[in-house]
Amino acid sequence: MRCTELTEHVTNGTWRCDVCQWGCQLADGDIGRCLVRTGNGQGITILNDGMISAAQVSPIEDHRIWHAFPNAPILAIGGWGYAFPVDQQRGPYGQIPTDDRKNRRLDPDRAAQFALEQLCRGVVWKYSDPSVSHEYVLELLKLSRASSRFTAIVTSGYLTISALDEIGHYLDIMNLDLRAFEDGAYHQLAGITNWRDILKTTAHAYQRWNCHIEVTTQLHPQINDTDEQLKAMSHWICSTLGPQTAWHVLPGDNGAAATASVVRARKLGHEAGLKFIYSGDPNQNTLCPSCGTVVIERNEKRSRIVGLENGQCTTCSEKLSIRTSIFKR
Repeated sequence: MRCTELTEHVTNGTWRCDVCQWGCQLADGDIGRCLVRTGNGQGITILNDGMISAAQVSPIEDHRIWHAFPNAPILAIGGWGYAFPVDQQRGPYGQIPTDDRKNRRLDPDRAAQFALEQLCRGVVWKYSDPSVSHEYVLELLKLSRASSRFTAIVTSGYLTISALDEIGHYLDIMNLDLRAFEDGAYHQLAGITNWRDILKTTAHAYQRWNCHIEVTTQLHPQINDTDEQLKAMSHWICSTLGPQTAWHVLPGDNGAAATASVVRARKLGHEAGLKFIYSGDPNQNTLCPSCGTVVIERNEKRSRIVGLENGQCTTCSEKLSIRTSIFKR
């Protein structure tokens, strides 16, 4: 089996994993918090290497990436494993299944070639967290960029700066799953308390690698929807990633309370200076924040650029942070 390269020798027979922010120290037979890496006495073995949990060709908008390559067909692919231990029930892709029929293997070069054959414009790592499949994701992004595909990840942001710097050369887009903005809420929703390191990693992706970033937050009433959290979250996105960063605010629970939280979050976000805030409705147009012209039109069938040229609104020439070329980062 393949071994983790981002490690540090701690003591005789114990190694620290430097792929995600847990920094698990694993002796022979120890299992990391991700449940997909184990110590072998001489390093750390990757248990999920090459295992694919899901893959499909779909429009980029399906993955809450609305300001980059509108309507582009992409290959969405993922493996097994999460960084957070309390993704209640660990989600459908949290743990390597014992059923051999689900342990499908696909080499990164074959995945990249499949995207090319299917005329996909890009590849996105979805479903499981890229931080626990770092080695595979790195190879996939390299190969995809070599064939002029754009690359994206949907992530919890819990990868280390070292891991980010390895993939940053080949990464175009990141959708950050930002759970909350307060210790208790983040611990309840993700089982972590050092969530501020997620902010540092995301800022590094934006500032060092000029990565296009969009943010998604699911709101859970009385957990992460307080005015204090929503204001702080909005101000961080606006000041760190820019006021034109797309923020996708979704109801995390069914019911009127979650819907009301989304409405309130959009109001507070706009007051903080954010220009583009979307709810869970899939058919929302993107409007120029300066003149109100529709620049990206969305309906149930497709998205379509109607008022954007060379990154500017065709009516008022407002510069918009919407990426349409892999050659202009």
